[in-house]
Amino acid sequence: MYPQLETEAEALENATARALLPGAVSKPASEAGKPPATSKWKRRLHRHIPVTQWLPCYSTEWGIDDFIAGITLGLTIIPESMACALLAGLPARYGLCSAFIGPLIYLLFGSIDKVIIGPTSLVALVSVQFTVGRPIEFAFLLTFLSGIVQIIMGMLQLGFIFEFISMPVIKAFSSATAILVIESQLKVLLGIKYLVAGLLNSVGMLSSRIEESNMADLTVGICAIVFLLLLELLDRVAHNEKRGKFLRIFCRYLSTSRNTLIVVIAATVSYIWIKNDGQVPYALSKNALATLPNFTIPSLDVVTPERSYSFWEILKELNIGIIVIPIVGILTNISIGKLTPKGLVDTNQELLTVGLCNMFGSCVQAMPSSGAFTRYAISTACGLRTPMANLYLGIIVLLALSYLSPYFNYIPEATLAAILICSIFTLLDFKLPMRLWRDSKRDFATWLLCFCVCVLFGVEVGLFVSIVVTALHLLYLWARPEIRVKIEMLEEMQYIRVTPGNGVYFPAINYLREKVLKACTQADFKITVVIDGQRITGLDYTAAQGISKLSSDLCRQADASSSTLLILYRIPEHLQRLIDHTDNLVFCETESKVKEFLTQEHLRNGYINLKEHIRASIDLGYKIDID
Repeated sequence: MYPQLETEAEALENATARALLPGAVSKPASEAGKPPATSKWKRRLHRHIPVTQWLPCYSTEWGIDDFIAGITLGLTIIPESMACALLAGLPARYGLCSAFIGPLIYLLFGSIDKVIIGPTSLVALVSVQFTVGRPIEFAFLLTFLSGIVQIIMGMLQLGFIFEFISMPVIKAFSSATAILVIESQLKVLLGIKYLVAGLLNSVGMLSSRIEESNMADLTVGICAIVFLLLLELLDRVAHNEKRGKFLRIFCRYLSTSRNTLIVVIAATVSYIWIKNDGQVPYALSKNALATLPNFTIPSLDVVTPERSYSFWEILKELNIGIIVIPIVGILTNISIGKLTPKGLVDTNQELLTVGLCNMFGSCVQAMPSSGAFTRYAISTACGLRTPMANLYLGIIVLLALSYLSPYFNYIPEATLAAILICSIFTLLDFKLPMRLWRDSKRDFATWLLCFCVCVLFGVEVGLFVSIVVTALHLLYLWARPEIRVKIEMLEEMQYIRVTPGNGVYFPAINYLREKVLKACTQADFKITVVIDGQRITGLDYTAAQGISKLSSDLCRQADASSSTLLILYRIPEHLQRLIDHTDNLVFCETESKVKEFLTQEHLRNGYINLKEHIRASIDLGYKIDID
């Protein structure tokens, strides 16, 4: 792992300490050899162009590990990219166009070392919802516009928005997408040709045309799936310490190269079959040309023999796709970043980087791209050290585009579907909902809602609904914070202790007043109320005025001498200034001062000892009646 820089806050704190400490001028001998603090412009350079951070520290050992990982990932991403292109309704070639430009850009600007940019089944599945039945140029414009939106979000520092997407939502979204991808590939395994959007439409079309199934495609697909699953089992041998070192290394690389092996085997069989018989009984991928893509800025107008589309018509056709695709793409990178040892992600930097990958990718006819969990798993298994592996991966893909593209026409489509099914199957996670059902019913309900809506109505609708539900839940917690109300005693003097759990803002102030007044009503307004503000992290003007009104609520008569005293205990001084003073409201900083006010109230009102059932009613939060 390449070294991590200190944040701006840490640097400022260290600089302040050096300026204030007596020994700041003359450094101890132990610190004499330490490098000077990094300047502010260098920290910004390292943050926005991370290659300048790890490249000076690059070593031969890292280079060897990255070279092996890059070659392995390059051989893996080629068949995966072709399969994702077919899933998006595009010729296989355009998947490879996405697999070289993204890694080369991420090499310079990427902030997560284990992320490999390229086509993914999640993004491809969402993309096809907006490009199905439209000219192929719509896919490239969707890539371009998605990149622009991501760059704008990164420049406006909108990365915090993704903090509102909880882990149950991400897991439900991933599992639902896996099911949709697997269902979308069933028609390829059966050799049936159609392209429709939506699960219900796809299932209906498949069931109505099931008699068109081709057994040759099904046989090829099943054989490919069995082959991939058997080689995946070799990964267990690679992690078995009892096996020999050579055998473990051999099994590890054989397992990680399974996608490439099945493509080579299937294409070789098809080539020999065509040479002998002239054709094969199963469908092959087509439209592969042995040329590198031209670098051209995509036109904002699309002209076809049928009709012409202006830019505004294209925006109308793509609809919310230019918003959904950027969100879906960056979610995967964030999730992968949270799996790394550091577990922290600079979301704004990732938005800028992935946006550049998509914007420049559209200039070489690429489909939308992002990181992928399958490539993360392979990069971890191969011992990837730095993003330098992206360089070798990009070179492998460029060589494949230059010299191997004509041979892609011999790859059976059912083989690519098998690769996609086996790769996406790892995203299915039903252990989490089982755990949520046991430990957090609310999170389980969120997971179930997101999963069902994604499967039935589309991933873009499910993601939107889940974000809205999550935001409403957060608003509910804001309006109904944890507030403990309990009868306590200080040297045999009873009082109602109110402890807010966190910040008290205007949506929660009426809730606080209701709980306090309910307790005071049960105590017949005879004992003092103490609000402990030690855990209050914030207070706005409306909430502060509500506390002042609470003191008025405790006055049952015009005479303040007969009112219940409200003590604000350990309220931060800067928050006290927002609260208007009243006759029966006092501030206390120490427990001795609270004791003093309680003693005065007992002398004024006499000694009061609430009955047990009243105390229990206040402590438990509901009324207890006894006959």
